Amino acid sequence: MATGFRQCSAIAWLFFVKHISTAYAQKLPSIFPVPPLQWLNITGSIQGSAPVAVKYPSIGYDPTTSNLIIFGGESSSGIPTDQTYLLDLGTLTWSTPQPQAGLPQGLPPARYMAVSGEDFSSSYRHAHLVMGGKGISGQALTDVWEFDYINKFWSEVSVTTSGPPARWGASGGRDDTVAPNAATSSNTFYMSGGTDGTNMYPLSDVWDFTISGTLASNLVNSTNGAWSHQTVGNASYSVNQASTVVQTNLISVSGCNTTNNSNESCAEGNSYVLEVGSNMEINPPSCPAPRYGGSLVPNLNPFSSSYGNQVFLVLGTFNSSLWDDQGGLQKGEVAVLDIGSGDWSRVLPAGDPGQDGVQTYPTPREGAVALSYSQALVGSNKGVASDTIVFGGQDESGKYLTEVWILRAYDGSISSSGGNWGAPSGALQTGISANGANVTIQYLTQCAVQLVSSSSTSSSGSPTATSGSQSYQSYDVSFAHKLLAPLSLAILLPSILLLRLALPPAQTHRPTDRNLTLFYLSAIIALAAYGAGVGGLVSSFTSMNSTVTTIKRSTSRTVLSTGHGVAGLALFIALYVMIPVSYLFHLCCSPSRPPKEVSPEAITSRANSTDTAEKLATYTATQHSQYPPSQHTPRTRLHSWGGSSFLLGRRSREGRTSTDSESMHSSGPQRAFEVVNRPARIRRSSANGLAYPNTDVYQRVPVAPRSLGDVDWLDRRRSLNAVNELDLVSGQGQRNLINSSTPNTAEMLSTRALMPTPTFPRVTHELPSLFEISLRALFHTLVLALCILSLVALWNWAHLALFAVFFLWTVIFYICLFTLAWHGRPRRSTLTYLMTRFHAEPPPTVSPGTPTSRPLSVVGNEQYPFPTDTRGPYLHEPPYRTARAHDDVSTTIGGPRSVETDYDEEDLDEETRQRRMEEEMGRREVSIVTVPKRRLWITNPS
Repeated sequence: MATGFRQCSAIAWLFFVKHISTAYAQKLPSIFPVPPLQWLNITGSIQGSAPVAVKYPSIGYDPTTSNLIIFGGESSSGIPTDQTYLLDLGTLTWSTPQPQAGLPQGLPPARYMAVSGEDFSSSYRHAHLVMGGKGISGQALTDVWEFDYINKFWSEVSVTTSGPPARWGASGGRDDTVAPNAATSSNTFYMSGGTDGTNMYPLSDVWDFTISGTLASNLVNSTNGAWSHQTVGNASYSVNQASTVVQTNLISVSGCNTTNNSNESCAEGNSYVLEVGSNMEINPPSCPAPRYGGSLVPNLNPFSSSYGNQVFLVLGTFNSSLWDDQGGLQKGEVAVLDIGSGDWSRVLPAGDPGQDGVQTYPTPREGAVALSYSQALVGSNKGVASDTIVFGGQDESGKYLTEVWILRAYDGSISSSGGNWGAPSGALQTGISANGANVTIQYLTQCAVQLVSSSSTSSSGSPTATSGSQSYQSYDVSFAHKLLAPLSLAILLPSILLLRLALPPAQTHRPTDRNLTLFYLSAIIALAAYGAGVGGLVSSFTSMNSTVTTIKRSTSRTVLSTGHGVAGLALFIALYVMIPVSYLFHLCCSPSRPPKEVSPEAITSRANSTDTAEKLATYTATQHSQYPPSQHTPRTRLHSWGGSSFLLGRRSREGRTSTDSESMHSSGPQRAFEVVNRPARIRRSSANGLAYPNTDVYQRVPVAPRSLGDVDWLDRRRSLNAVNELDLVSGQGQRNLINSSTPNTAEMLSTRALMPTPTFPRVTHELPSLFEISLRALFHTLVLALCILSLVALWNWAHLALFAVFFLWTVIFYICLFTLAWHGRPRRSTLTYLMTRFHAEPPPTVSPGTPTSRPLSVVGNEQYPFPTDTRGPYLHEPPYRTARAHDDVSTTIGGPRSVETDYDEEDLDEETRQRRMEEEMGRREVSIVTVPKRRLWITNPS
């Protein structure tokens, strides 16, 4: 079971780290292996009539004919076009397709910002598909068309089901590496998000388009498609975003969530990976500068299997007055996203050296289209690399472009700036035949930094399609804060439970080794939680930045700009600063509590011993003796069964003192003696009844059971009888009690009546002081508030499963907390006190015949009432020994001399008195014998 629990804990921890890493912002870019990259400008190598400069056209590639298709796009006049251009990458020649006679001559309506992809299905279809987009009059389109690469004609696809509303700017497409359905020869395209100019559609609104049929010269209108709909995750709204499809993952990066005068100022850093097949959503952190009109393509380089999870974000534009990207985009930055881990890496590829050896890069541009392939698209050596081809766009100056660039990913791997990957020797090359000589890359070590806060959405987070004045500020912090903050609270909870386990419970006063181990473990975990909390707070202040970038109202204030930040800081100061300082102040300033004194009201009298009463009166006046004693200070007396102290291993500095006033016939210096054991004898109660020994007020002062090993060396030197007696008692068996035949007389062994129980008394609960109650209540209130704050943050910004894990952890903590209190842990706790009151048992009822009073003494106060346990003060059994001879000076067999039966010492001669005193001392085995003419007093009544 323990092994299974550890495995489940490890899985939960990995799950926690994975989801928290994909749910929150990334402060620093990751450094993971990528292929060696180089930009190559092949515009000058292309012949033929170039297409009209456009942005947001559709792009496709057919490896069979080596033709790259460019269709539609927005021209420099702002009007969509319907032109179709083919670039033969074998000959690097532009051309316009001319269908043969008898084939359809029509073209799709002009459009741009459409969703497109390749529809290859054996001999059934070899086409490029285009759906939706923005028409020539600004209307949104819903029609679907296919271009036959073989016969070079367009054909409209017959849609058999109702589909999504008309839209443009949607994310979507198809992964060309996914084989068509073997049974139906169909392919599936995906589309999500977009807008019709009035309404915006969330990225979570995913539509699947399945196309089947045949497209050929003899079957020009035999393709058909069907739409199906599903909702994936909770992705927000976005237009002008970069998107691509990897397997069944629909990926969208950046873009705006408004259609009102959208430009690079409204671009957001949000990224979404929608796993269509499993209905899961992943939110990679923001790291590159938010792009407007960028391009996203998969990394199809076959050199490493890890490349299959990578996508390249290239080009686009951003507002340099809002963001600092460390000059990355001007140097051809390629932001690489690992969709498996959710991490970004910012890479600066090698440039095109041209003829003069000065490396150049494509300028930032909006609306350029890109397409990647698993081999080199141009050049004689196709297997040296994989290429991504880029066309068109509008640069930052407003110029529409017809440039064609190649991002070449050579077969290799680099994981450090300037790293060696086995590149060919020689100088950096240019042109379509570049082989990677002297190619290296540089990693950027910082994510883009926001310079000015801005907003583009309403306070509710919904999209805006028209001009509005409402806005809100969105902020983000580093991954370190979002990991350390909840982690600090998560490990603080078990440290609280361990501390409560380490403190003494209600059933005992005595700490054990396990208690100390748990205490130290709790302290270590609490220090770790404290360090994690401080780290989380520091990282939040050093990494806070705004993630929304539309300028509605600028502000430079990024500290304590959210309710979450204000509440978190206040709770941190209270829990991590005020509470520890208050506890330290309480520990340093609170005086040590003196030992409790027995109140006269709680003690009954004993009338059978005038000596005891006299000694108790003396003890009350002298119980706080000074240590060490001076020459004129009486020597301290100790309890015989308690060793040198009530605490094992420590010598007591308090005890009863013996003074000259205690003796009626004392003269000169005198010495106290110590009774280490007493023979078994029966004490009989008087006719008026003996106090019943089970009353709590007669409970003796708790001391630990004493074994032979507990007698320290000084006690052995002072009293050899103690060592001998303990050794003898350890081998004896239980003796039968002597029954009394006297009517209405309760009999008990004097040892039983005078010696304490070896087990510790049961203390059910104990209330702390008022200050401690207030401090602990504040502590637990702050912990609960932080748990709630963390749960709210996880619910709003993290994965649902992460919220569930933390919620379950919190519930388990409070269940354990109340369970420990129910079982009396710890004893000194307000919660334990309240729980004990709920399930407290009623006190036992006393029968009418049970004696309830004990009028045995009328002189003085009683310090040592009769205990209730049958065992003696030692760990061995039995703790007594039957007297060997009849006691002719006592009223009971083996019993002590009583004042009532004592002979008048004044009527006896000195020799008789001394003889009887020696007999009494011999029978009691007293370790020290007093001098003549002194009354024998026993330092401990037991």
